[in-house]
Amino acid sequence: MSAGEKGTRSKLICRVLTPRKSVFDDQVESVTVSTVSGVLEIFAGFEPTIAPLTVGVMEIHGLDGHTVEVAVHGGYMDMNGNVLVILADSAELGGEIDVERARLSLERARAKLDAVTSTDAASVQIDIDRAKLAILRAMTRLQVAGEAMPAGRQD
Repeated sequence: MSAGEKGTRSKLICRVLTPRKSVFDDQVESVTVSTVSGVLEIFAGFEPTIAPLTVGVMEIHGLDGHTVEVAVHGGYMDMNGNVLVILADSAELGGEIDVERARLSLERARAKLDAVTSTDAASVQIDIDRAKLAILRAMTRLQVAGEAMPAGRQD
């Protein structure tokens, strides 16, 4: 592709917003995001889509080839034209993550999961689901922060 062709190619605008702040807003090459239906890689010109997001690592692939990882904790994506808006319950860049807090959250969630001992099956399942979600959130934060997983099982 010549320099002239590259200049005319559409770019994807990616905005990552939470109720508290704007986490990211720039032109990018593509974005890889986890939805409840699976992982999508979004490029400029992608079909209009609204989809609920899962907890996971979103990868933003920059025009310069650099990748930015964002810990996303639920929400929705809205792709329209060449603009992708991520409306996340919460989202964090690696440098914003309190690694020690994430490690402690992971330890607490694992301890809760190990301690589930109720005779009420519905209550047990709710406790298990909450603990697993807390583990997933903490592990996502640690991954985006570039931290190795603490010793123990890799849930």
